[in-house]
This record gives sequence, C-alpha cells and structure tokens, in this order.
Amino acid sequence: MREVEMVAKSAPRIESKASKYYYRRSRLTGAETLRALGIGLAAGIAAFYIARIFFQKTPLAAPDDAPRKPRRLRASNPGGA
Repeated sequence: MREVEMVAKSAPRIESKASKYYYRRSRLTGAETLRALGIGLAAGIAAFYIARIFFQKTPLAAPDDAPRKPRRLRASNPGGA
C-alpha cells in the first residue's frame, strides 16, 4: 500500500492565550429558571396568537355571498317533440 501525504490548505494555527480560554457555565438558580420559563411561555403565546390571526384573516377573494336560485332540471316534454 502506498501512503498518501496530506497537504495543509492553510497555515498552521498559532497557539495564543485566547485559544486556552473557555466559558464555564454554572447551574441555573431558581430565579433564572423561572425567568427562562416565562420567556418561553411568552414566545409560545405570541406564536399561537400570530397563527390564530393568520388563520382568521379575510381571504383576498371573497366568495359570492349573494343567494343563488336553485337550478331546476329541464323536464322533458312528454307530449311534444
């Protein structure tokens, strides 16, 4: 088997102090959890309201609301031609 050498497409990264930094998140407190739940609930209610308005809007082409006369079928003339 022949080994294929990999060619670097970019310059190697230079190690810096910023690359060793990471964000450590602590556990949420009760107040923070309650706040997050409130924001989620508000977003859900807003989405429901927007969907409700969207489905209740008046259609662009309104149907003909004028009452129509019932169509009668033409009866064949029993004695005529």
